[in-house]
Amino acid sequence: MDNGGDNGEHGKTRTYAAGKSVSSCMDSSDICASCILPLSIPGLGFDQEGVCDICNAQSRISETSGKSRNDIEEILQRVREKGKGRQYDCLVGLSGGRDSSYLLYLLVRKHGLRCLAVYYRTPFTDDVIEENVQRIVSRLNVPMVRIDALREYHQKIARRILLLWKKKPLPELTNLLCAPCKYINREVFKIARKNDIKSIVYGGNSFEVFQLGSAFTATKTRKPRHSFVSQAVKSLSIMKRSVSLLAKCPSLIRLIPVGFKASILYINPHTPYLRMRYADILRVDYFFHEEYDEAECVDVITSKLGWQLPPGCNSYWRADCSMAELKNSMFRQMIGASYMETYLSNMVRSGDITRAFYINHVVYPQWVNQPRRSVVSTRSSAIRMASTRPSKLRA
Repeated sequence: MDNGGDNGEHGKTRTYAAGKSVSSCMDSSDICASCILPLSIPGLGFDQEGVCDICNAQSRISETSGKSRNDIEEILQRVREKGKGRQYDCLVGLSGGRDSSYLLYLLVRKHGLRCLAVYYRTPFTDDVIEENVQRIVSRLNVPMVRIDALREYHQKIARRILLLWKKKPLPELTNLLCAPCKYINREVFKIARKNDIKSIVYGGNSFEVFQLGSAFTATKTRKPRHSFVSQAVKSLSIMKRSVSLLAKCPSLIRLIPVGFKASILYINPHTPYLRMRYADILRVDYFFHEEYDEAECVDVITSKLGWQLPPGCNSYWRADCSMAELKNSMFRQMIGASYMETYLSNMVRSGDITRAFYINHVVYPQWVNQPRRSVVSTRSSAIRMASTRPSKLRA
């Protein structure tokens, strides 16, 4: 990987893949005048100045700004108090990816918390990621619980959805490929309760708030995005879209139970159902309360934890699942944009870096508009693990 260099504003160095800059591959008039979301995304509105709906809604979602609120120590003190007299202070979901690995390191080495890690190896997790996980928990001396019960079910659902998408390529179907992963939110709470753990700490960062699905469902409520009201509004919006999806693809009727659980009950740890079912367990989104430094994250996990990228992977973000790359490829084919564009747009929108820097310096298309790994190798890997013949899914 090539180093993108200092951005000249915040003194941070980021690591990018080799390739051409955005400006050499596209006209800046083809993207939002404020961030870098393409104008080609269906359902995303733009005003007369060419600014997208998400940028215009920024004042309603200020907590997604990516800026530190510097209150993490106060919150972690609550975690310690809840852990008094118990074996563990908190539970941490470990995917083997960049952010969860970094989070576990910070909680153990910086904050001195007693953590229990929970790990689910999906059918699309690379062997290198599995090795990363084993190495990390060993170096940090953290006990780990594995979730294995979902693998066969996950593979079965992914195969069904891939075949449905081949017949009718819809963005909603692509999002459903991750449906079984949402069940992990439920399993994590069950494990916490079984082990008498009163706090769960999550490693998602604020740049991931808006993805391709939620980008089109930004609500008008001014309540915090994790509040009961915001989550209830989001659930109602998802149910409305689900009815529309069934009209487009009646074959999905057999997957209604899966879709309901994944998108309403377990889509994130803050759903109304999980909040009521596990009201005694504290949820902490660490990087919403502490500044997230991508360069520091990568340096720590590689130099101190021995974390390695899977072969052929040229981005640290979402390196833990090959299905993510398959989804990126599917989204690009359908709407001309992927999860990567939304992630980078959040960085621009938050002020972490300027739009001009991304247009002129961030590589494109190898990082922004192409899969981080080879489309062919990633598709073959994901499809093979889903027991679907590669010929079934060709662009």
